[in-house]
Amino acid sequence: MTFEELCTTQLDIEINTNSSNGVYGTTFRESAINAGYREFSMLTDCWVRRATITVSCNTAEYNLSSISDFRRLDASGPEFRLTSSGSTATTMVLAGKDDFPRRDEVWLNTYQTGWNASTTVGMPSAWYLRKDGGRLYLGLDRAPDVGSSESCVLRAPYIAEATAMASSTDVPWTDTSGTRVDLVEYHKALVHYAASQLLPLTGDRDGAQGQLVMFSDYVKRFWNNLRPRGGSHVTQAKNYLQSARRRPS
Repeated sequence: MTFEELCTTQLDIEINTNSSNGVYGTTFRESAINAGYREFSMLTDCWVRRATITVSCNTAEYNLSSISDFRRLDASGPEFRLTSSGSTATTMVLAGKDDFPRRDEVWLNTYQTGWNASTTVGMPSAWYLRKDGGRLYLGLDRAPDVGSSESCVLRAPYIAEATAMASSTDVPWTDTSGTRVDLVEYHKALVHYAASQLLPLTGDRDGAQGQLVMFSDYVKRFWNNLRPRGGSHVTQAKNYLQSARRRPS
């Protein structure tokens, strides 16, 4: 659905009027739909972007707050990638909870004494987040050793704030790379949230509460749809039967 459809025909149904006057004017309608757009995106982590941060030699911290639409890191966590130069360039990648886990500063202070005081550069083994006033830093437990002929980046997937729709033809969860068609079924969630914001302005708080419940149901549906279909089962790490069949007689 387009922004115009969400703000008019779809919202008309939920607030039971096609009035465009007063609290149901265009400005209020558009603001409420965009509020629902942002809220659904934040509650579902559905709008993810990937920042590529250039890593400098002997520099351990990088300001995530400088990313304009950054809200929080995605649960998958960042990747550290060090690439050598030349025709036979190789890339070392650290990622995941085993090779590149998150370690809070309290843990580092307890188990890696002096980690942030050392001037010796090396390869990081973990990452952390540090708050400092209006800034949020992504840090490495060791200042990296990046040679002059090497390149190094942090790839940081993050939950982004959805850019407010403005044009009548705008479609939710669309950017220059395309439209997330897998999210079309959740467009109506924005309308329910918008109605929950507008109805109290006319004194209909019960109606607003009902609309908020329907919005929450869409959020639950999103998370339920992420679950694998069918039952789960346990498998062995090694297929011993297959291995036995391959042995020479």
